[in-house]
Amino acid sequence: MPRSSRRMRLLLATGFGLALVLSLFFAVRLAVGAFYWSDPAHQDQAVEGWMPLGYVGRSWDVPRAEMEQIAGIEPGSVARRSLEMIARDEGIPLNTLISRIETGIATYRVATHD
Repeated sequence: MPRSSRRMRLLLATGFGLALVLSLFFAVRLAVGAFYWSDPAHQDQAVEGWMPLGYVGRSWDVPRAEMEQIAGIEPGSVARRSLEMIARDEGIPLNTLISRIETGIATYRVATHD
């Protein structure tokens, strides 16, 4: 068997193996996320300071862009920061931010579920 043919098979097998590993990684990640968010214990959780804005949005089924607007921050400016960090950066008390978020979520739900 020519040397280039063996090399080509090795490259193809390596590429296939890498594609398989990546596919399995993303499939497991998808399954874990689906199980986590389908658990009723993770839906409509009480808003706490440790939570990132995206987590609150997923828990309450509110789009991220809407959550940013509710929190009163620039779209895309929150890179996985907790509500405590956002309140500190915005110069407002955490309780004020949490109240704003809870009121905004309630308003959003009334507007979208009618």
